[in-house]
Amino acid sequence: MYQQDDDKREFLRVDHEKPLNFRELKANKLSNRSEVLARNVSASGLLFRTEQVPPALSSMLWVELDQKMISICSEIEEDLLIKNNGVLGRVVRIAEGEPSLSYDVGVCFLRKKDMSEEEVNTLMEN
Repeated sequence: MYQQDDDKREFLRVDHEKPLNFRELKANKLSNRSEVLARNVSASGLLFRTEQVPPALSSMLWVELDQKMISICSEIEEDLLIKNNGVLGRVVRIAEGEPSLSYDVGVCFLRKKDMSEEEVNTLMEN
């Protein structure tokens, strides 16, 4: 029997359950760091779980990654916007994790074509 595959992901996701920090861009300033639990990562983005109110869809984030994960992601996708031991991304998905307890947030990494080096530097100074 034929079964249709509903998974439309371009890249393989690797389970990577580890705490990480992110900062959200709000009114052209980066928010304070928030600690969340990474669930998985790929060359195109990552999924994390938070018990706090999640950032809004389309929000821009800076996500701190350890050097090993930055190396792996940049090997696969050399065009990532990497700055200050983290990558820039945009929230593309929000779903309920554990009902009424947490949210799963999907982040798509931004590429060098999405922002100029000057825009990135200005953003990270705030």
